[in-house]
Amino acid sequence: MSSAKKLFEQQYGVARWKCYDSIIGRLRCPKEEQYVQLLPAEDVLLDTPIFACKFAQQKNNETLLALANEDGKLAIHDTTNREQRYGVRAHNNAIFDLAWMFEDMKIVTASGDHTARLFDVCNSDIREIKAFYGHSRSVKTIAFRKDDPSVFATGGRDGNIIVWDTRTDVGSFIGKADRTIFNSHNTKTTPSKTRKKCVCLSPSTASSAKSVTGLVFQDDNTLISCGAGDGIIKIWDLRKNYLFYKHEPIPKNKIPYAGSTTKNGFSSLIIDKDCMKLYANCLDSTIYSYNLSTCNPVPIMKYVGHQNSTFYIKSSLSRDGSYLISGSSDENAYIWNTNCSHPLVKLTGHNAEVTCVAWCERDDITLVTCSDDMSHKIWRVGPEDLPENWEIIGKGKAEILPLVDTQSKLKRIGEQITEVSKKLIVSCKRCENASTSAFCQNCCSSKRKQLEEIGNENKRFHTEMGPRRLFHNLTGNSKQAPTINLPNYVLNGVAPHLNFSPPKRKDQDWLTKIRIERKFRRDILDTASTSSPPKVPKLELTPKRSSSPQSPILRFFKVKCEGHSCSNKATTGSNVLISSPQSSQ
Repeated sequence: MSSAKKLFEQQYGVARWKCYDSIIGRLRCPKEEQYVQLLPAEDVLLDTPIFACKFAQQKNNETLLALANEDGKLAIHDTTNREQRYGVRAHNNAIFDLAWMFEDMKIVTASGDHTARLFDVCNSDIREIKAFYGHSRSVKTIAFRKDDPSVFATGGRDGNIIVWDTRTDVGSFIGKADRTIFNSHNTKTTPSKTRKKCVCLSPSTASSAKSVTGLVFQDDNTLISCGAGDGIIKIWDLRKNYLFYKHEPIPKNKIPYAGSTTKNGFSSLIIDKDCMKLYANCLDSTIYSYNLSTCNPVPIMKYVGHQNSTFYIKSSLSRDGSYLISGSSDENAYIWNTNCSHPLVKLTGHNAEVTCVAWCERDDITLVTCSDDMSHKIWRVGPEDLPENWEIIGKGKAEILPLVDTQSKLKRIGEQITEVSKKLIVSCKRCENASTSAFCQNCCSSKRKQLEEIGNENKRFHTEMGPRRLFHNLTGNSKQAPTINLPNYVLNGVAPHLNFSPPKRKDQDWLTKIRIERKFRRDILDTASTSSPPKVPKLELTPKRSSSPQSPILRFFKVKCEGHSCSNKATTGSNVLISSPQSSQ
């Protein structure tokens, strides 16, 4: 089906068009869509790099783009109108991240001055509403709760995660923290007294904490975070109060680092609209995708092909979640189809590292890329062939990259094999036609050898490696069968588990033997002393005739009575005659 037909079906509501790879390859950025200054009215030659950019989410205002740079400036840019750009200095330090409220024209910024601020963006004016103090170091990331414009979370370089609610203390200019997770990505133990004493950690304690670099909400009570050095993605349950515990906070679930390098830090986190897939930018130049419904530590997809060497590189998803864009350290931006691990196109035109990127929430494809060359570009779908008057200076173009996939490789190898086999068959037929019964000795000797090798390989497979091997071993070549000495329950009627030798008794040293013998004797003596006295056996009147006494009692009387006078006399007044066995005989 053609792309035009899919587009018409989507417009008529018959089906949704999710695969538009050919359209992505036509992204263009002309010279008039490249901006080297954040605000047009400033008298500066070169502006500072842009660290954050996001499109608005309110309906009918999706074309409004928020930009923040290293100087602490916040600007609003309408991508449909080149001249409509306005801004204000929001912080006295760099702004590392920003977030739009859902269905509301308000922005929250995260800055290096240890604060987060809420701004109202209406009627071409930026007005500050409230400031949030609570971090002891730079605030690195910020995220709003899913479809909730009043609750957001911030993560800082001090390793703390603070959840804020804008509805508390409405009349106050200073926001109040709702709850705090201390040392969320810390590898060292922090004393509990220091944590309970104050919200702000001491500088020595904060230096050991790991920075929080990414935050996303999965639902109202589930927050996901990533760190700069521990390599673990943690899932927190916000219904639990983590201040009551003496040790480090324990998350609800953990997703460990899935790579094999020491660069296990993450630079950003993004989640799709259904909150089922999580994308994590890692410093090992890989974007890992996880399934949040199962929290499986094995990623469902690894996106490679770009370079990520700093914590300023971020990524963004398309509205339908079918495409992923990310910055790169090689001065380009890359776009992936989420079903393929290798990039689809490469956006060229920047002269430095591409840091933050953004995808418009509208159906038309509009992208923004920001770079350390102090510029940001707006990308739109252009014509397939560039016009002749395309300006060389400042142009940006999407280069379609070759598809590298395992299935395509296997398909290509199979096509090559079939082509070679067809050529060999055709040449052999010609030779047979030429020589009627045998191959031509002059023109096709090499191909004949190849066919003979293929025939030998097929024969070896069917005789040794194929399914006929078992039948061949059982019938004709039983001496070489690998199962010749194993028991066969069908033939012999004996199960294999019944013919096993008992385990050998371990040898003991002489000292252990003496100890066991002494213990055995001690046990016998103890039992003999505690038991009742033995019964006296009745003596037989006519003892058994034997050459030697069998009973130990008889042997005793034999020894005592030999040579004694009582051995030949009977005791008067008694009915029992005691004599030796020899005298009785």
